[in-house]
Amino acid sequence: MLDIYGRAPSEHGTPIIHNPEFFRVELAPLADGKLFVSLIATTVDDEEPQLLEQEIASDRVATIDDVLALIRTHVRFAQQPSRKEH
Repeated sequence: MLDIYGRAPSEHGTPIIHNPEFFRVELAPLADGKLFVSLIATTVDDEEPQLLEQEIASDRVATIDDVLALIRTHVRFAQQPSRKEH
C-alpha cells in the first residue's frame, strides 16, 4: 500500500491520501538545465464512478537524485497487516 504526503511526513502525522490507484511522476526540462517535477496521485472517488487526481508536490530540481529525494519525502510504503491462515 502507498500513502502519499502533501508535505514532508515529519510536518504532520497523517497522510492526506490513502491507497492511491496510480502514482505519476512528470518531468519537464527547463531552459536553465534543471528539471520541473510534478508528483500526482490518482484515486477512485468513493461517491461517484470517477478517478480523482491530486498534485502532491512540485519542484524545480537539478538532478535525478533530487527527483528521487522528492519522491522519498512524499511517498511511503505502508505494510499490510499480516493475515493468519486458518
